[in-house]
Amino acid sequence: MLFLQKLLIKFWHMNPNLLNFRTIGRFLFLAVLIFCIRSYADDTNQWNIQVAGIRIVAPAPDGKAGSRGAFFSPPGVTVTVIVQPPAGKIVSINQFDSKLDSFTDDKGTDLMATKSEDPFNKPGINMINVKEGGISANMDFQAAGLPAKGATALTLSGKLIAQVAGSTKQFTVENVEIKTNAQFNLGDLPVIISGAVSRKDPFGKQDEFSVTFSGSQNLESISSLEFFDSQGNKIEVRKSSWGGGFLGYMVEYVFKKNTDHAKIVATCWQDLKTVEVPFLVKTGVGL
Repeated sequence: MLFLQKLLIKFWHMNPNLLNFRTIGRFLFLAVLIFCIRSYADDTNQWNIQVAGIRIVAPAPDGKAGSRGAFFSPPGVTVTVIVQPPAGKIVSINQFDSKLDSFTDDKGTDLMATKSEDPFNKPGINMINVKEGGISANMDFQAAGLPAKGATALTLSGKLIAQVAGSTKQFTVENVEIKTNAQFNLGDLPVIISGAVSRKDPFGKQDEFSVTFSGSQNLESISSLEFFDSQGNKIEVRKSSWGGGFLGYMVEYVFKKNTDHAKIVATCWQDLKTVEVPFLVKTGVGL
């Protein structure tokens, strides 16, 4: 901001009659805009993107469409990467808004130009997995084309749309009744139990108790939920499904046994924001 002050003083010395309140306001608006854009670029350009693996699969010998080749995979190239933010944690990466713009080799081959009718072999960003705790995420950059003969390097570019958080905070709700339509708040986040039902284990081992938590606000702000019985013992659960959109949001937990009351300890993300992360990845066989 010191640079902006000096620039404003210099402008006044050169044009003292033009510097009125309207001019100052416009100048400061432009200065703040430039400062925000620069800060935004600095934040996103510092993401660490590391290549973790490369898989190149030739077409199957029978030449039939849809046939699998080596690794029982469709033909094409997959580059697996690990991404880490410069600070904070990754909450999620939007696979639909993120984009792989180009995928070429050092011979000039456009690997994304090859079309594929296989729904599992479409060019783009796939298999996104955010590690527990949001420290990093891994994903596949995929193309159906193959490098030219003699090619030794690959170059990929595009953008990731990521939701990140600065920290986490815990909220505890005592003695929640685990039944359909029960309601409680996690800080300023209202939550309703939209379903609490027993069901058959798909593997036939034992019955399961499924509890679905819903809300009108995005439940991705919940990093984790833990449940404790009246004696303070942790109840064994697993997170089985989640999602949502303009109609509302949900997350489902499966309890190992039926539970009618529980203390809920929620770890929630704080300072959530969405960022656009441009990337340029260059790699060879030596990674």
